[in-house]
Amino acid sequence: MSARGSQRGGSQMGDPSPGAGGGQDPGRQKSEFKRDAFDIPDGINKRIDLPAEAYVMKGRYQAQFARRPGYNTTGDNIKVNLNQFRVTSLGNPDVWQFDVVLSPVPMARAIYKKAWDCKKVQEKLKEHRFPWIWDGHKLAWQVNIDLGEERGRAGEDKNKFLVTLRPVGKVRLESLKAYLTGKADFDNSVLECLSFLDHVLRQGPSSNMKLIKRTFFHPEAQTLQLNLVTEAIKGIYAAISLNDSFNSGGLGLGINVDVTNQTFWIGQPFEQLVRNFLNSPVEVKGSNPKKYTQSAAFKALRRLHGVRFRVTHRGKMEDNKEYKVKQFAWGSQYGEEGACAKQVRFDKKMQDGSTKSYTIEEYYRETYNAKLVYPYWPLIYTTRAGYFPFEVCEVDRFNPYPFKLDAEQTSEMIKFAVQRPRERKEEVMKSARLLDWAGDKYLQHFGIKVEHNMPIVNAKLIKNPTIEFGAKKMNNPGTSGRWDLRNTKFLKPNAMPLKSWAFVSVDRCVDKATLANFVKAFKQAYIGHGGVIASEPLLLDSPPQKDGSATIYDAFQQTGNHFKATPQIIFFVLKDKTAWIYERMKKSADCRLACVTQMVNSQHVRKAAPQYCSNVCLKVNAKLGGQTSRVSGPSFFKVPTMVIGVDVSHGMASQLVPSVAGLCVSMDRDAAVYNATVQTNAYRTEILTPENVNGMLGPLIKRWTELNKTVPQQVFYFRDGVSEGQFAHVLEYEFEEMKKVFKRETGVVPKFAVIVATKRHHIRIFPERGDKNGNPFPGTLVEHEVTHPYHYDFYLCSHSAIQGTARPVHYNVLHDDVNWKPDDLQRMIYHQCYQFCRSTTPISLHPAVYYAHLVCYRARCHENKAISEQVPRDIQHHFLPAPGPMAKRDPSTTTSDSDSNLKPPPLLEMGGDEARPDCKVTFRNTMWWV
Repeated sequence: MSARGSQRGGSQMGDPSPGAGGGQDPGRQKSEFKRDAFDIPDGINKRIDLPAEAYVMKGRYQAQFARRPGYNTTGDNIKVNLNQFRVTSLGNPDVWQFDVVLSPVPMARAIYKKAWDCKKVQEKLKEHRFPWIWDGHKLAWQVNIDLGEERGRAGEDKNKFLVTLRPVGKVRLESLKAYLTGKADFDNSVLECLSFLDHVLRQGPSSNMKLIKRTFFHPEAQTLQLNLVTEAIKGIYAAISLNDSFNSGGLGLGINVDVTNQTFWIGQPFEQLVRNFLNSPVEVKGSNPKKYTQSAAFKALRRLHGVRFRVTHRGKMEDNKEYKVKQFAWGSQYGEEGACAKQVRFDKKMQDGSTKSYTIEEYYRETYNAKLVYPYWPLIYTTRAGYFPFEVCEVDRFNPYPFKLDAEQTSEMIKFAVQRPRERKEEVMKSARLLDWAGDKYLQHFGIKVEHNMPIVNAKLIKNPTIEFGAKKMNNPGTSGRWDLRNTKFLKPNAMPLKSWAFVSVDRCVDKATLANFVKAFKQAYIGHGGVIASEPLLLDSPPQKDGSATIYDAFQQTGNHFKATPQIIFFVLKDKTAWIYERMKKSADCRLACVTQMVNSQHVRKAAPQYCSNVCLKVNAKLGGQTSRVSGPSFFKVPTMVIGVDVSHGMASQLVPSVAGLCVSMDRDAAVYNATVQTNAYRTEILTPENVNGMLGPLIKRWTELNKTVPQQVFYFRDGVSEGQFAHVLEYEFEEMKKVFKRETGVVPKFAVIVATKRHHIRIFPERGDKNGNPFPGTLVEHEVTHPYHYDFYLCSHSAIQGTARPVHYNVLHDDVNWKPDDLQRMIYHQCYQFCRSTTPISLHPAVYYAHLVCYRARCHENKAISEQVPRDIQHHFLPAPGPMAKRDPSTTTSDSDSNLKPPPLLEMGGDEARPDCKVTFRNTMWWV
């Protein structure tokens, strides 16, 4: 453990007694840890919603974040409730802070909590009339403790520590006030204030609820059992946040409270968990009797690594000491019976100095008078370097389940989590009551008060646009957020008449008559929407068990030969929604042949419903160079303008797979038609690499200038998926590199507006008057109470939620030399959500980043690896082994030292050696990803 990890904090109000003890504080020793350029600075409390300045490190790029130029003045005035409760009083302006120092410095962080909680320390702390708040960090008095004696065992030197609490200064809450009013910059004194407030707000609730990161789980919380080993539990999200309430009589602080849903391993005896997990026993034996390997069942147990448990054999059921599964004992030398309690031996030093050899079974029988019922079962090896049989272990409740749920579990989880606004609001209020701020003795002591009702906030409702389709037809959806395509022609039909095309029944999942009927319905729908069809399509089928790549290739060749022309699009009818089959076929079509394809589901093909056909027409028209619609009236952009959208996706935390970056660029004056590119972006790295900025953006700038016969004078760069901790990195690495690319490609650097759009937050809007479900109307804009005191940010709900409670998008303007009025920028963002090419509703966030997200999702089909590796292992084998070690950091964070040295293989090129040159050009210039 690094030296800086050896201290924690605690707070107390009032004057401290003189400290005892002196000398150098080992917790202050300089760390030699070499940090990556993207690491989060020391001392950052990740449970707090900190502003972007908190993550700007001295000596690095000093980002100047855009300040709010004003507020919206043109929208209709409305009232909404927000799930952020005002802090109304902070009491004493100064709080004493202490350092907690243990000597010798313990090897494990958990020792600090044990030392703080031990009886001797707590008795010493009670000598002072003020209560203590602890996260590990405070000072004053000195006391010797023996943790071995605390647990009723003989004292050992390794369990003895000298605990010193020494005052290091005051937390001055006036520093926070100065920052909130814009009179001071963010510095360490502000961070100390926020850290203190976070700890004091959590101290009380954590005494009767389980705290995991920012979420509390009550013992009686609502639960849904998903199967015999996993359950979903509702939790209470709570986090201190800065806001602009200073401008309306508040203190600039609030507590964001929301409902969360998380999956956990079900608490139960460990041997029962294993039985339920494996469902049936599997023999642990290799095919070679002289060489034993791990069975599929044993490998499957890797998923239980990291599970916490308690032991039950020591006769101290009240002992809550936790252990964690590091791995399961294994060794081929143990033969057919495996590393079980009858086989594994260890040497124990006896009191007379001699050494005695025991098997695990013998040790338990002799030491604890415990006869093992399952001595041939595997053994748990813990992080404390001890062996435990399954049957003496009890799995704790609230063990997070870190793996992806299957389709059925996901469906059940969604039903459990979805709440309409009224229900969610009631649940939030119930959660606030459980947090019990009014009765919290710690808050009372420090004079902190929190409003128990949601604030009523002034918001705006931006007027919706009118949508223009073909033949000058206009559609005004009003506040419904929906429109109908019946008797409506697309603004621009397919660029070239459709004459070389085909429909393929994969695995003969539908017969020829059914396929012909769907083709007839699709043609009728597409022509009705203005599509141009010059010939009847070719109808094909593919026999069962035929390889997907061969199906694609044969269909391409047959279609081309039949029409004596390059296929423009081929439809494939799939029997179900199996993801890996879809990905296998898209990979072959995109990367081998550069062939535009459209997958359709056999169930819908059989029904041939007009609405389904119209929805398919939306996607097909975009892929063939058409345009669905535009917002009517003059263009938003008075000068040549480019809109860029970027998203970076990551694999599951348990997978070491490359991050994938998708970049989209608008190609027309309305920013309705896009081209896109995609590439791997190192491992678990959110910020675009310089190679990707140059290699992805450069060609699209050239394409834009060719189409528009000019260079862009202004650029709106929309970025998805980054947290406040990475705002400065977006400006330092992505924005700065983009300016270089524009300078190289066009000779000039356009004006930029850099805007981050994120939905990873817990703010919810509850309007006084909303839609039929109680959600805010599309166009609802919030600029007060939950926004930064002076940074340029706002919450915009642009869509009509189908189910549950709508989640607004949080837009943060990081840089702005375009200098539009807030009204114009917000109206542009909202109105462009009506231009999404495949929807009959406005979408929830700007189309540029939505398209970038779709591009990243599609790129998983383009990974440069054997297709057999993409087939889920639960299909290849009955048991599913865990894929590699669990990452200990947020997948959205940037790379570590170990990962940064690994350069991932690039994605397969769209259009390989077999692809025709014209196919490659045409494919890349279509919206192939929709």
